[in-house]
Amino acid sequence: MKILFNPYATKSDIRELMGGGRWTSVSKVFEACKKLENDPLNIRPNKVPSQLVFKVLGLNYSFAVKQYKEQNSTLIKETGELSI
Repeated sequence: MKILFNPYATKSDIRELMGGGRWTSVSKVFEACKKLENDPLNIRPNKVPSQLVFKVLGLNYSFAVKQYKEQNSTLIKETGELSI
């Protein structure tokens, strides 16, 4: 889940985080993040800060990273490989 490790997220990243949600729902989350970002120059028109995506969705970023690392450490122990 690359949204955890990239500072900015696209609509596709948001959709992946939402588990393949409808594009209209993804667009609403994206627009809410754009409003919170409050960037008057709109330097990145197709990206929003990843931290804001988690905030809008009501998810704890630190907890998500912890779960991801735990899941992958378990996977490494079982298969001997890291899946990204």
